[in-house]
Amino acid sequence: MATDTVNKPRQVRIPAGSLVETAFATNDYADAYAIRLPTGTATDVDAVTRTLFLAGPHWVDRLLDLRNNIVRLIGLKTPPRGAQKPQTITLQSGSVAGLFHVLARNDDEILLGEDDRHLDFRLSVLIRRRQGVAWAIVSTVVRFNGLLGRAYFVPVRPFHQRIVPAMLRNMQRALSGARL
Repeated sequence: MATDTVNKPRQVRIPAGSLVETAFATNDYADAYAIRLPTGTATDVDAVTRTLFLAGPHWVDRLLDLRNNIVRLIGLKTPPRGAQKPQTITLQSGSVAGLFHVLARNDDEILLGEDDRHLDFRLSVLIRRRQGVAWAIVSTVVRFNGLLGRAYFVPVRPFHQRIVPAMLRNMQRALSGARL
């Protein structure tokens, strides 16, 4: 197995100069994870973003279904039934995939997010190239809207910190052609 396919996600700082860096004036939570993209595969931000969302582990889908069923009871936003999947949208500003709105983009970054009564979040998929190597960096920033947002994020945080690296690993495998 090539070293590209065994590379693990690592936690990094929010990338300087990125769209997500200035998404909010202040963040109540922020993290970023980077993974090396397999050599010889698609490294454009659209392909990487679509693959990231399509490569989620099945247990993440079950967790999100559980989350949606619970938060629907207290009036928080959930993806509409039959929402467009990332593979069927253009990922241009203004498009929507599930709960994610494409808020901004450039050639190397797509900024997605949603604002709700409990919290506002932004998620960035950024491609950085250094010395002929492409890296995908997924960053998340969150701004709490009161006590409900803080309370909501207490159980979400540890899951989020496992979900993003798992999605990155699966995305890397998918891009390299390995079975998920």
